[in-house]
Amino acid sequence: MCGACGERGAFDWARPWTSGVTARRAVAVAAARAGRRPGLRVVANSGGWLVNGPTGAAAACDGLGALVAALRRLGAVDEPEPLDPARPSGPLSVPGAADGRTGVVLRVGPGGSGCPDAALDGAADVALVDSEATARAVLAALASPRWSPRRFLERVEGVAAAWGRPVAGTPPEPAELAADVLLRLEWARQSGRLDGAARAVRGPLAPGVEYDVEVRDGHVVRARTVRG
Repeated sequence: MCGACGERGAFDWARPWTSGVTARRAVAVAAARAGRRPGLRVVANSGGWLVNGPTGAAAACDGLGALVAALRRLGAVDEPEPLDPARPSGPLSVPGAADGRTGVVLRVGPGGSGCPDAALDGAADVALVDSEATARAVLAALASPRWSPRRFLERVEGVAAAWGRPVAGTPPEPAELAADVLLRLEWARQSGRLDGAARAVRGPLAPGVEYDVEVRDGHVVRARTVRG
């Protein structure tokens, strides 16, 4: 059975970088600044964050996706405050364990599979699919809890649409801006501005360690830590 669920936001792609108290506090600062509405408060705790809206409503959030959703709902702000490089919110955590996931090239071509799960299953480094529609389903699958812990997207081949074209990463920001950059990326994703498009961000977490995130067609298809 083809089990690509197409869920968006169900898997917390940023969790390895927000696991420490210092990182969660940095994200809380970034969230409050991005929300920019008087009376909006974001507090980091041992399980994530507590968001208090201007009207008194509150939400407990255990991941970056849930946090951004709460900010957009309780703060009633469509667009976040632009990032201010002069006011960094703070660095994120550096994962202790190596990333054991494997990369995959998504290719549309003759003889390709019509099922995302079948295309991604196994140790092959190429997921060959029969159409752009199936390729978009593969992107959704890579962002789901089923595949995100195991595979990430290397690149897309054989697709002319904007979501499949090569994308250059943004210029790297200082490590102290990592929380600001990733929170705004998730905000853009949830707003729908990245549907049908592609965006990549990469920047330092610490000396010799970087985050590498790519969103295609509204799905986080790569979120990995790069060392060296």
